Amino acid sequence: MLWALGFVVTFVIGGMTGVLLAVPPADFVLHNSLFLVAHFHNVIIGGVVFGVFAGYEYWFPKAFGFRLHEGLGKAAFWFWIVGFYVAFMPLYVLGLMGMTRRMQHYDVPEWQPWLLVAAGGAALIAIGVALQVVQLVWSIRHREALRDVTGDPWNGRTLEWMTPSPPPMFNYAVMPNVEGVEAYWMRKQSAIERQALRPEPEYHDIHMPRNSSAGFICAFFAATMGFALIWHIWWLVAVAFVGAWAVFVVVAWRDEHEEAIPAATVASVDRANRAAREAALPTLRPAS
Repeated sequence: MLWALGFVVTFVIGGMTGVLLAVPPADFVLHNSLFLVAHFHNVIIGGVVFGVFAGYEYWFPKAFGFRLHEGLGKAAFWFWIVGFYVAFMPLYVLGLMGMTRRMQHYDVPEWQPWLLVAAGGAALIAIGVALQVVQLVWSIRHREALRDVTGDPWNGRTLEWMTPSPPPMFNYAVMPNVEGVEAYWMRKQSAIERQALRPEPEYHDIHMPRNSSAGFICAFFAATMGFALIWHIWWLVAVAFVGAWAVFVVVAWRDEHEEAIPAATVASVDRANRAAREAALPTLRPAS
């Protein structure tokens, strides 16, 4: 949540400064200055990096089966967000003072204090990055204490939290029946009120596509062919095209494209998850 809020606030500021740069008289003055650098980082870090960190914290337990340390995560956020504003807000001022980007040196004494403040902000960001590394290492070392046994550590509302963490290769033991916008949330609220899950479903074999490295290999040949086309290396274009085509033909002529996961395996995984969820029901409260 903290990363999501930081994303919204920072991206809005970056967007407003972008609108300013879209005004030709202002852009004539500010183009190629540190004002542009500050705007760019406001958008990219606020609109991309903070959003990625929010998703990283939120879906990490779904992908790996254990949560990240909350305290270290919050500390990393505050160092990041404070460091970001301390580092880049002075650049807006420096841009308005006429400092351009990519300067080899400068000899304007008035710029020095603002650059020192920005350097301090960069140091705070570095501490935030270090805390994220420590958070990941600590969480891995103590993953059993942070284990997510229910598959729903955040009391989520969407369908991915119906599956165990990490999800089995078949995802859902039985395809969920979506009866509304928040099908899982409504099902969970019903279970909390009754203090019991829905009756166990009937399990069947699940047919899944066989694992294949064909996509990765074709992507390698495609990237090679793109490189060769740019630089007019025609023999390499031919080799890459034939390689990608050969992989496609081999996969297309493969006799077995699917594998079946036995119903007993599906039932074993789902029953273990149902038992964990049922044990957690008394700790949950119905939504008001």
